Amino acid sequence: MNIEFKREPVDGLVKPATVVFLTPGEEALESREEISSIKPFLRDHLFSGAFKGEYLDSLPLYLNGGWLVAVGLGQGARLTEERYIEAAAQAGQKLKELKVNQAVVILPPTAKFGQEKTAELTALGLKLAITPRNDYKSSSKDREGVSLKTITLQMTQSYDSNLSVKAALDRATAMAKAQQLTRELTERPANLLTPKVMANICEDFGQKHSFSVTIWDEHKLASEKCGCLLAVGQASHNPPRMVIMEYIGKSGGSLGAPRAIIGKGVTFDSGGLFLKPADNIAHMKGDMSGAAAVLSLMVGVTELNLPIHLVAILALAENMPGGAAVKPGDIVVSLSGQTVEITNTDAEGRLLLADALSLAQRYDPYCLIDVATLTGACAVALGENCAGVFSNHDYLRNDVIKAGREVGEDFWPLPLYEPYAELLKSDLADLKNWAARSGGAIHAALFLKKFVKDELPWVHIDIAGTARKGKSSPSCPEGPTGFGARTLLKLLSNSASGQ
Repeated sequence: MNIEFKREPVDGLVKPATVVFLTPGEEALESREEISSIKPFLRDHLFSGAFKGEYLDSLPLYLNGGWLVAVGLGQGARLTEERYIEAAAQAGQKLKELKVNQAVVILPPTAKFGQEKTAELTALGLKLAITPRNDYKSSSKDREGVSLKTITLQMTQSYDSNLSVKAALDRATAMAKAQQLTRELTERPANLLTPKVMANICEDFGQKHSFSVTIWDEHKLASEKCGCLLAVGQASHNPPRMVIMEYIGKSGGSLGAPRAIIGKGVTFDSGGLFLKPADNIAHMKGDMSGAAAVLSLMVGVTELNLPIHLVAILALAENMPGGAAVKPGDIVVSLSGQTVEITNTDAEGRLLLADALSLAQRYDPYCLIDVATLTGACAVALGENCAGVFSNHDYLRNDVIKAGREVGEDFWPLPLYEPYAELLKSDLADLKNWAARSGGAIHAALFLKKFVKDELPWVHIDIAGTARKGKSSPSCPEGPTGFGARTLLKLLSNSASGQ
C-alpha cells in the first residue's frame, strides 16, 4: 500500500472514501474551519447516535456514492502518540472492511504534534492495520491481499517542506515494516525457525540490504569459549548460533564508534530441566522476540540509509531438556572468562546475553543496548503495555524512553538495586544465574551488568510482558506484537539527526 500526501483545502467528499478524525461534541466540530465543505454531512449524521467522537469510535457513512468514515480521537487532553496511532489504525481497519482501493485521510489540526509528526503517526497506524497477518492455514482469507492500494494524506495546515513530510512517511513505512517483520518471525513455529534457520534468514537479509553477516556455529562458539550460550543449547538437536551483523552508513564525516544492539533469540524455551508448565509452553516459540526486533532494526536502518555505524548481535539457541541438558549446579565459563553456576535452567536468556554482551564490546562501541523477553517478573510488574528499562546511564535510558513515547511504545525505568547483587554470589563460581523469585527482573539485570564495562553506557530492555498480547487492538492482532522494533529505529533515527 502506497501513502502519498497533498496540501490543499478540503473540497467536499472524495470518492471512494474519505476519512476524518473528530473529537467529542458538536462545538468541536464547528471549530474545524478546514473541513467546512463536509460539515453538513457530519452535522446530519454524527453526534446524535452511535458516534460521539470518543476514543476509537468509528462510523462509516455511504453518502452520494462514496464513503465518509468518521473516527473518534477522544478528548484532546488525553491524546498521546500511542492513542493517535491506534485511532489511525482504526481508520485503516474500517477502510479494509469497506474494500475500497483508495482513500483520502484528512489530517486533524493537532497542535500537540505538528503536521509532519501527525503525518508520520497516521501513516504508521494505517500501515500496521492494513498489512495482512501471515498464517500457516492451507487456505486463509488473511492471505487474499488487501484491496486498498493508495492512501492520500490531506494536510490542511502548513509544514516545513515536502522533503520533511516525505522523510516522515519514509520513517513510518520503515517502522511499520520492522514491526511487521518482528511479528512474523515471532509467530513462526519452532520447528520452522531453529537457530540455524534464523541465522540463515539474517544472511539472506544481509545480502538483500547490503550489511555484513558473520555466523558462529557450535564449533566456532566452542573455540571462542562461549560457554554460557553453548550450555543453553547443548541438549537440543538444533545447535546454537551467534550472528554478528554490521552496517556502516554513508556520511560526509566520521561515523565514530559503533552503536551495539543485542537481541535474545531462544527459538524455543522449554525451560530445560526446569520444565515450564503446559499452559504457557506453547507461547515459548516467541522467546526470540528480542532477536527478531534487532534483525528488523537492521533492515529498517538500511532502508532509511541512516548515517551511522551499527553492530547487531543475535544469540540464538533452543533450551531443551534431555540427557545432555545443562543441570542445576553445573558451572560454565563465559566468553568474558567469568564462571557461572547454573542454579536455574529456565533463567537461560541471561546466559545467552552474557556472551553476546562480551562479544559486542570487542567492537569498542560507544553505547550498548540489549533487548530480551527476559523475566516473567517484569511482565508481572508492568503488564502487557509497558517494557522495563534498566541502565547505568541516565541520558541513554531517557533517550530510549523518549523514542518509545514518540512512536507509541511505553517504557518504565527500573532500578539496578546494587544490594541485590550480593544474592548472585556463588560459593563455587564467580556468580550464579538465578537468585530468587522476588525481585527477579532486577536480579537478571544485575547479572547482565556483570558483563558490561562500568564506563560503557548500557541499557537493558525487558520486553517479556510486551512481546505478546492476549487481546487485539486496531494496530495489532492478538499474539506477537513486534514491540521494540519501532522504538529502536526511532532511537537511531533521532541519534543520526542529532536529536
